[in-house]
Formats: sequence, C-alpha cells, structure tokens
Amino acid sequence: MNLIGNLLIAPPAVKGNFWYKTVIMITEHHVHGSVGLVLNKRSSLTIRDFGSQLGLPLNVDGYVYQGGPVNPQSLSFLHSNEWHSKNTLRVNETFSLSSADDILPRLAMGDHPRKWRVFLGLCGWGPGQLHGELNGTPPWRKEHSWCTSGADLNLIFESDQKDQWCSALDRSGLEFAQNIL
Repeated sequence: MNLIGNLLIAPPAVKGNFWYKTVIMITEHHVHGSVGLVLNKRSSLTIRDFGSQLGLPLNVDGYVYQGGPVNPQSLSFLHSNEWHSKNTLRVNETFSLSSADDILPRLAMGDHPRKWRVFLGLCGWGPGQLHGELNGTPPWRKEHSWCTSGADLNLIFESDQKDQWCSALDRSGLEFAQNIL
C-alpha cells in the first residue's frame, strides 16, 4: 500500500497515551522519514477563538485540531483539491495540504475550499521507523502495529474524534477482508 494520502489507525491495544484511538493521514513518506496529521484530536479551541487570538475575524464554524506532538505551533491546512495557496502540497488526487501565511487571511475573507480542517502540530517518523511500527519489528510490538486504510472526503471531514476512529477501523477491516478473498 502506498502510504501517502492513506490512514494509520491506532489499534484497540494502544491505550493510555496520546495515540489512543488516533486516525492519522500520512502526507509524506520517503527515505528520510514520514509526516502525517492526527485527524481526530479536536482541541477545545474554535476557529473563531483562534482568529480572535490572532486578530483575524474568522467567522467560520469548526475547531482547531491537534495534528500531533511535533512542532505544536506549526499551522497546517488539510483540504480538498479544488483550492490552493502559495504553498500547497498535493497529497493525492483528493487531498492537499497547505501551510502558508495567506491561509488565515483568506479564510477571514470567506475564501476556502469545499472541505477543510486546520491543525496545529504534526506527526513525524524517522527513516524506517514507520515501517518498523507497521510490521511490529522490535523495538515495536506487533499488537501495537498501526492498522491502515484508504481515505475519502466523507471519512476525513464529516466525522471526528471517536466516531472517526470507529469508522476508519471498520474501513480497515473491510479493506483487509477484500484483499484476502
């Protein structure tokens, strides 16, 4: 499976830490490591309140999400592909990731894609680390190996938190069953 644009889902055995019931989209995967965003860790900070803190009138509904423990002040904007900024990475044919200083002012003007989420922070893996975690290669344990699945706009943007984890885990199981039949 090409990991870019697909999901990592924390297995039920992962408990008691930040990764508990997480769903992560991988946005980069290469010999130097991997990068992703936790999709379902919604913070208590609304987009409006975030805008107020920055002095921008962000009159849109929604929340800022905790994209991961790495670089918690970095802003990422995951969105559908019909929109772009001056620094947009096309993840795949459905999703893009933008991280430019013009995103929030554009949101304040009502210029935004059809589907989107704002994240602070990200996830990162060193060279070979993600493959080790996926395969349960020591020091990682097989029972804590990530589940994987494909992604679509509804799964990514129409659910969050525990519901998104359950939906992604169900999808992973269906994809697994289809591949062994």
